[in-house]
Amino acid sequence: MKKTTRLIALTLLFLLTLSLTACQGNSGNPSGAGSQEAAPPQESGSPQESGGPQENISQQPTPFPPTSLPDLIVATGTDASQLDPHLCTDSATEVLNRNIYQNLVRYNANMEIIPELATDWSVSGDGLTWTFHLKEGVLFHDGTPFNAEAVKVSFERILAPETASPRRSVLEMIEEVRAIDDTTVDILTAYPCGSFLQQLCHPAGGIISPKAVEEFGIERLLENPCGTGPLMLREWQRGERLIFDAFSGYHDGAPAFNSITFNIVPDDAARAMLIEAGQCDMALRLPVNEVKRLRGTANLNIIESPTIMTMYFALNNQKDTMKDPRVRQALNYAVDMDSIVRNVVSDFSEPADSVISPYTWGYAPVGGYPFDPEKAKDLLKEAGYEDTYEFTLWTPVGRYLMDLQVAEAIQAQMKEIGVTMHIEQWEFQALMEEVKKGEFDAVLLGWSPSTGDADQGMSPVFHSSQFPPQSNRAHYANPEVDALLDAAKREVDPVKRAKMYEDAQRIIIEEAAWLLLYYPKQALATTSAISGAELLPTEHILFAKVKKG
Repeated sequence: MKKTTRLIALTLLFLLTLSLTACQGNSGNPSGAGSQEAAPPQESGSPQESGGPQENISQQPTPFPPTSLPDLIVATGTDASQLDPHLCTDSATEVLNRNIYQNLVRYNANMEIIPELATDWSVSGDGLTWTFHLKEGVLFHDGTPFNAEAVKVSFERILAPETASPRRSVLEMIEEVRAIDDTTVDILTAYPCGSFLQQLCHPAGGIISPKAVEEFGIERLLENPCGTGPLMLREWQRGERLIFDAFSGYHDGAPAFNSITFNIVPDDAARAMLIEAGQCDMALRLPVNEVKRLRGTANLNIIESPTIMTMYFALNNQKDTMKDPRVRQALNYAVDMDSIVRNVVSDFSEPADSVISPYTWGYAPVGGYPFDPEKAKDLLKEAGYEDTYEFTLWTPVGRYLMDLQVAEAIQAQMKEIGVTMHIEQWEFQALMEEVKKGEFDAVLLGWSPSTGDADQGMSPVFHSSQFPPQSNRAHYANPEVDALLDAAKREVDPVKRAKMYEDAQRIIIEEAAWLLLYYPKQALATTSAISGAELLPTEHILFAKVKKG
């Protein structure tokens, strides 16, 4: 089996190398993205098609003079969904959006809140008015100046009912935005919010060019992104690659590269072999076995860090066979998570003991489910499934570290207690679209609250108001949990907030809304020539300071 997998990976590597060589032509640029002439100029505002998976979307900004700066290639496992920060719901795409758009404030690698487009801020004594002073001299990719009006337009857009943003809850406490002058904005909240700055760190708080908002509308902006960040989209060939030019007008200093091409390589082993062979500069989300193999390899660096992600099976609490909490509890007892961590994801994770991670504010170690197959059998018997129980798990392939391997290991453990778990494999973006319909038994996912706070860590995935197409994939509903989450959102005393979240975590675990898995680490593989990539626990990677050589 291992030899067959290796052969497939080698074949994929060969084909990818041919593809990259074909793109190279005579320019000496493997990505084909080294010159502004690689894509023909396009009239501003010209309509984009919205066809099938191989559709080529080209967005050519105002051309800059040719440059001798390097062109970078990144191998990633999944395509983007869409490049609108107000509509995006997956972390894989947020990695891109986080480099296109910027926020008033953001997290650094230590999960400390630092200025980004704001320089400083203050809050009124009643906790209802936040005043932000903005950085001057900042431009959007289309040349529009960044100012207080742009902040107002972006926040009003995400809150507007017609936008139908699945991320509206991130900023729903905002009641009004006032542009005092070009560099001062007041944000009025409906209630004092203890996590307000953390909420503003979420990618949904990204500021969009007002000109682009007006020009492209909701349906076309997702393919015509325009922010203040270091990357601006040149071309998007769905299912194959995205090419970004470095924004030479970037306010924090022009990047030290000309372009970045993100090649979509779903096969884990193929991504590892590409970086090993020097066919790319960076490789994202390598599986644990490949990370172990590549550690210490000459001319390669492995950057590792913790994440705020929790891996889980969303058990559909509204499905007939999943409605009974005894069934959901039994499935939790059936899994030997210590074995999964030790033998499948190795030192790249730790068993989860709550629904949010230790790196998320508000985390409480309320305890998960111990491995107890006899208890699992007893609970299934009580629920009326003494002889047989079966369900289907949907899993992405290549989105999370060892996602399919974890599913297969759990499948084997389920079999030991007489449970048949069918596995249905999905491409990640297709999975996310289908999950919104709610027609599944269970789905393997990870939840990474980009605010770093328990509010975003719990409310979107457990509040009964957030059923699909929102993020409560498990269709979990408990009035007591709703009340705790609502109250904690409005509480400014951190001790009281923490207690509310602890109580909610305990109830959710007891009712087994999820089959709880583990907290993963993350790894970024680069060639030794690459430096400056900033890897955040939010699973975002910032490319602004990347250098080659």
